Amino acid sequence: MTIKQKATVMMLISVVLFSFMQLFVSMTGPNVSVFQQIFFRNLLGMVVCIYFIRKEKASYFGTLQTQPFLLLRSLGGFLGLLLAFYATRHALLADATIVSRTGPFFTTLFSVIFLKEKLTKIQIPVLLVIFTGGWLAANPSFDSSFIPLGCALLAAVCNGICYPLLRYFHDKEHAMTVIMHFSTFCVIASLPFMLHDYSPAQGMDIIYLALIAVTGAFGQIFLTYAYRLGPASEIAIYDQFTVVLSIVLGFIFLGQIPSLRSVLGGILIIGASVFAFFYYNQHSKEN
Repeated sequence: MTIKQKATVMMLISVVLFSFMQLFVSMTGPNVSVFQQIFFRNLLGMVVCIYFIRKEKASYFGTLQTQPFLLLRSLGGFLGLLLAFYATRHALLADATIVSRTGPFFTTLFSVIFLKEKLTKIQIPVLLVIFTGGWLAANPSFDSSFIPLGCALLAAVCNGICYPLLRYFHDKEHAMTVIMHFSTFCVIASLPFMLHDYSPAQGMDIIYLALIAVTGAFGQIFLTYAYRLGPASEIAIYDQFTVVLSIVLGFIFLGQIPSLRSVLGGILIIGASVFAFFYYNQHSKEN
């Protein structure tokens, strides 16, 4: 398996984990605040990172030289989480999903500008086909208010800035160091807001918070390693599988029956992503 193939597999695993995380976020009761979800999502990540950092004798929070970029990644990631969770709770799910799926466009843009990655001749067409598939699948009505949809768009921009940074760190900081910095930042930043209006989770909400923590922590690990191994502009394409998985999980766990539009959109997303995978694989062999 080539390095790009490993990156693709890790990206797809992270997509599965994050899709489950989003499901558990939407299933959590209204008494559990967004800041509680962010806090517990990253608390487990800190514990996991501490274990691997001690085992591999890596740095906990990175070198002085990389701090500006680590802070930018952590702040952008925190804001992206906050905005995405808020949009999921206050906008129609389809509307929030399709707006947030613009993230790979921003990831590609910032990767080309800041990492000097070269665009292949299929990247823009594939992204457009996948976005069209996402539009069909999500079937947005845009009846949601402007603020939640604006938050979803800003979350996509934040992710577009953060994900290329994960690639930037691949030869500068240990992967667990980057995750530790991000998780610690999120825990500290969300703690005051969580305590200000704290309502203890009860019943199934406790289980949902635990599942958010597990899927979020390990999803972040696989995501970080995926972007360290492969070009950010190429890896970002597979993030669109979230739309397909959201439909599948909604059908299985929430009884939401997908429409014909959703099925057609899912076929477009899967088809374009599979085409991109084989194209990149063949292109790598030729080079």
